[in-house]
Amino acid sequence: MNHDFINHYEILEVSANASFETIERVFRFLAKRFHPDSNEASEPEKFKTIVEAYQTLANPESRAKFDADLERNRLAERSIEEGAGSVDDDAADRHRLLSLFYAQRRRDMKYPGIGISTVEHLMNIPIEVLDFHIWYFREKGWIMREEGGTLSITADGVDHLENSALSKVESQLKRITDESNRLSDKSKPQKKSEPVAV
Repeated sequence: MNHDFINHYEILEVSANASFETIERVFRFLAKRFHPDSNEASEPEKFKTIVEAYQTLANPESRAKFDADLERNRLAERSIEEGAGSVDDDAADRHRLLSLFYAQRRRDMKYPGIGISTVEHLMNIPIEVLDFHIWYFREKGWIMREEGGTLSITADGVDHLENSALSKVESQLKRITDESNRLSDKSKPQKKSEPVAV
């Protein structure tokens, strides 16, 4: 997504499907309102952006090019929106990824690292998502780069992974214990209530 992208349709407050006549009519209204010589609401910068928007959209060729840029920008925004809903998936991917580094170090202490292309192949996730996870691990100090350029898990990474596994086991044990207690409470004979003297 281009953060400097300016939507000329929004500047002129018209739809992307607006006809040339509509664009021209709205432009004239806004240009008059924000013109530097206007006593009502002189805004030179706003006037400049209105003129630029009109010049782009009034010409069929520049409008077609702008429409293509607008669509690309919208696709990028959609991609960000979709990414916002992937937190749970990312957490699961990070766990699998760190487990992969853990398994390699445990399997071969002499060559504990894995190359990024191997990781990409084994994890089957896009490289840009993988880059995000690798950045996160490095910021946390959970992985390091070996001399040969491969990536390996650190002692902090091992601790994190093992602590996560322990908390998961403890959580399951607590759930099982709670369920057992509830079942045993149900199987106990209930005391009969004494009749109340009136």
